[in-house]
Amino acid sequence: MDTRPNGAIQTERSSKKGFKMGTATRADRWARAIRGVGVALIALLLVGCDGLLDVDLPTNVPEGVLTDPAMASTLVLSAQGDFECALGEYIHSFGAWTDELISAGGWLDTNAWVVRRSHDADGGGGNCPTTLFRGNYNVYQPLQLARGQGERAYGIISEHAPGELPEDREDLLARAAFYSAYATTHLGEAFCEMALDEGPIISPAEALAAAEARFSDAIDHAQAAGNTEVMHAAQVGRARVRLGMGDGAGAVADASAVPEGFVFYATYSTSVARRSNHVYLNNNANEAVSVDPRYRNLEIDGVPDPRVPVRDTEGNGIDGTTPMWVQEKYTSLGDDIPLATWQEAQLIIAEAQGGQAAVDAINRLRQAAELPLFESSDEAEIRAEMIEERRRELFLQGNRIGDMLRLGLPFDTGSDHKGQAYVEDATCMPLPVAETQNM
Repeated sequence: MDTRPNGAIQTERSSKKGFKMGTATRADRWARAIRGVGVALIALLLVGCDGLLDVDLPTNVPEGVLTDPAMASTLVLSAQGDFECALGEYIHSFGAWTDELISAGGWLDTNAWVVRRSHDADGGGGNCPTTLFRGNYNVYQPLQLARGQGERAYGIISEHAPGELPEDREDLLARAAFYSAYATTHLGEAFCEMALDEGPIISPAEALAAAEARFSDAIDHAQAAGNTEVMHAAQVGRARVRLGMGDGAGAVADASAVPEGFVFYATYSTSVARRSNHVYLNNNANEAVSVDPRYRNLEIDGVPDPRVPVRDTEGNGIDGTTPMWVQEKYTSLGDDIPLATWQEAQLIIAEAQGGQAAVDAINRLRQAAELPLFESSDEAEIRAEMIEERRRELFLQGNRIGDMLRLGLPFDTGSDHKGQAYVEDATCMPLPVAETQNM
């Protein structure tokens, strides 16, 4: 039986709504939304199915079912499934918002998004629809749903003693905290401000601090469970947010603990549309976006860089005019996406320490990719190379928006290749007005 997660379902809920101007006014809606769990929930109660993703499911379940200890694993799988869908949408969307992808489509939302003209006010769900969230180029609500699912799972599982659960309680808590932490990380890195549950609007730094705390929980529980995979992935995540918070020493400590060659993947499949790899879907399959010229034919000292595999299709995108270049990092709708890697850990060390330590970290990555080594003692040159290494090594993995904001890198100005003017003061993503107007 296929046990991979597949999003959320609604639970029975009250129709009561809240409205608090200037705070997280959609808290009631989030609270209702995160009562949903993955489609695995009802499927686990069915017999004779070929897979969890092959059955027709009812839209509502009694909320009491979700607190049943037997459902603990399903709650965690739901958080994982929602996060993985949100991540794919995030990578594709912010790849276009930054400098990884350009518009090759004729749709208004695509052409507006790539010049940073935010139209996220009504909060659709992009390629991660539920009965509550639908639309295109929306990442806020899918990430919030994933974060809320993880928080809910963590809270429910924490209320049960180890003997009451069919699986290792510490492992379940580790994974619930892990996916909540990563969803919070992406919110903190990309958005100008955000809200957590019923609290006030908070800053990106406060969001990263919340993510750091949850990553610490994930590490502690993973150590107790003996789950080294989640432990090392959470170390990469905590190093990432610590770097963003200016805690270089803490970031290096975490990053240095990650073993060489380590990769933790977000998983995808062709079972249903929301489980697909959205980067491949929108670039390779739908041809709505093309790889930006700055990521084409990259070399190091004349050697092609295998970390940025792209190909000229020698045709145009669906707009009929934009040359269609496709990425080949992901080769199918079911390809998994690296979420936490040793390579990112090395780049964190390089950024936090600089100098010869950065040169050594860069060269460990170059050796792994069979590329010419880097030599320099000039701090400015080393920093510039570190930034370029991040751009290439983490291509289409969801790091670029955070890098550009943290490192103060310039966003495009003037007009794009279609003559559309960039919104030049738009860098971080504004908070959707739906968050403050209960839309």
